[in-house]
Amino acid sequence: MPNLVLGDLSLEVPANWKDQGMVTLTLPSTDKKVRPNIIVTKERLSQPVDLVTYFDKIKQSVQARGIKSFEIVDEFDLDIGGIPAMEMVCKWDLSAMKEMSGGQNLDHIKEGQMVQQIQVSLIKDDYAVNFTASFPAEQFSLYERPFEKFITSLKFA
Repeated sequence: MPNLVLGDLSLEVPANWKDQGMVTLTLPSTDKKVRPNIIVTKERLSQPVDLVTYFDKIKQSVQARGIKSFEIVDEFDLDIGGIPAMEMVCKWDLSAMKEMSGGQNLDHIKEGQMVQQIQVSLIKDDYAVNFTASFPAEQFSLYERPFEKFITSLKFA
């Protein structure tokens, strides 16, 4: 029986269950209102798809959020543990999210508070792995290196 291990948590997974899901990791921050984070998802693909097509759908989904100040800063191919991957770096004014929040309390977000996000996707066998990392734009270079180190630690069983 396979095990699901998440930090200090371990579960036995029945052999006929399929693993698909998401985990959010929060990075240390001196600002109590800002929570730099990395979301890791594993998505089972219902049919074969090439990386370019898959990544284009991810990009379209991000753009379709309709954030007024959204812009793609960079986009390129990379290799993670011998597997081709694609990366996109984008940024936007976080205050634009207030309009889209549906009444959530976002009073701590001020206009001009920029966020920068890295989206990395790869396909292995019949599933896709996505890393979405969101950091305050003014601290992007501080968080980018640990993120890159984190994704290069990816291993497949």
